[in-house]
Amino acid sequence: MGFFSPAASRPVAIPTSEIGRRFRFIRIRQVSIMLLGYALFYVCRLAFSATKKTMIEQGAYTAREIGYVGSAMLIAYAIGKFVCGFLADRANIRRMFAFGLFVSSLSTMIVGFHVPAAMLMVVWFVNGFAQGSGSPCCVVSLARWWPNRSRGTFYGIWSCSNNLGEAIAYVVTSVIMVNVGIAYGADMAWRSGFWGAAAFGFTGVALISIFMRDSPRSEGLPSVAEWEGEVESEEAKRNADDVGRGQKAALANWAVWMVALAGGFFCMSRYAIIDWGIFFLEVKKGYATETAAWIITLNSIVGAVSSALSGIISDRVFKGSRNELALIAGLMNVTGLSLMMLVPFPCIWVDVLAMVLFGLAVGVLLTFLGGLMAVDLAPRAAAGAALGIAGMGNYLGAGIQSAASGCLVGRDPATGKAFLLGHTFANGYTLDYMAVFWIGMALLSVLCALSVWNASKGR
Repeated sequence: MGFFSPAASRPVAIPTSEIGRRFRFIRIRQVSIMLLGYALFYVCRLAFSATKKTMIEQGAYTAREIGYVGSAMLIAYAIGKFVCGFLADRANIRRMFAFGLFVSSLSTMIVGFHVPAAMLMVVWFVNGFAQGSGSPCCVVSLARWWPNRSRGTFYGIWSCSNNLGEAIAYVVTSVIMVNVGIAYGADMAWRSGFWGAAAFGFTGVALISIFMRDSPRSEGLPSVAEWEGEVESEEAKRNADDVGRGQKAALANWAVWMVALAGGFFCMSRYAIIDWGIFFLEVKKGYATETAAWIITLNSIVGAVSSALSGIISDRVFKGSRNELALIAGLMNVTGLSLMMLVPFPCIWVDVLAMVLFGLAVGVLLTFLGGLMAVDLAPRAAAGAALGIAGMGNYLGAGIQSAASGCLVGRDPATGKAFLLGHTFANGYTLDYMAVFWIGMALLSVLCALSVWNASKGR
């Protein structure tokens, strides 16, 4: 499709003395618009989470219908990341990024009109696929505009968009819903949450279209590899000049798939806390909902800082190697989950420490296993494909976790109360099957990540 073709290359007409200054100016603008633009993708996606309770209480949709819609979104998101990752390598990323956010915003706006449940699933599936275009475009932009030695630094900064999007989504959506609910009633409240999120998304489309740029050569600049004087192997040069060749190399690279598998196991533990963490603390340890929510929220706050620092530390301390930090974070992930899930009684300080460790680990692993390690292992021209493979693994893992965790919860028919299935030993200690599942997946993630320790970089 001609509209999405890469922007045409222009001859280098800028004096050599000005090239560095021009690169710095565009890079600052590029990372800023990627940070904000991808955060607004999250706003459109998380509007559903923010309005879920009100929709159920108003009878707009049943809990089961909303559950099916959530599964459809995750499946579509996994497929979208894979497909759009391969397309982004060949595309004008400014137009693809803006179009993906436009489709997501339009889907979000449509849901606000209270469509039938079947149509809701279709619309939210489309939204999930469109959401899959966001991160591949940003990662391809990082590969096109930044040298290998600083890729991790800016990837980590961009990864904070997850937390920024969550903050905007929950705060803005809740403020809109409360005020509209007071003025027009609860039925209009949840609808306005979707419309408000869509308005933010459409604003992002305009900003991306105005400020984002496709590639250095489309701006009359030399390529990053040429300007930064990067030394590439002959194989890497051939792959960089031929997108199809580079993507085939990424597809055939066992290490890229192993990173995707490690990310899938990691996302099982990450989304377990997102989906079931509050529930676990309420049912297992008897915390009030507000206290449980506060404890779980700590990991998001800590994770934002960890994401931003992970790339900087790996670039400057470990000279671009992600393996050492990934191992440390993987063990912290296992430790945090074990502290929270294996200590059978409520202890606020233990659970807070558990979530701080978990948050620190998530920030690093979300950045590394979410795509950066896969991108490092692939040729520059196939950055989007590598991210797509990793992203597919991550979100398929998240979807499997959601269904599996639900099977590990029982309900007392006499009292109606939920409880965790498990095995009680002779000494009275109960080991919950949910704890075994979550911690086991975290351990498998560590082992899979270790398997690529000596894998060669695709540079």
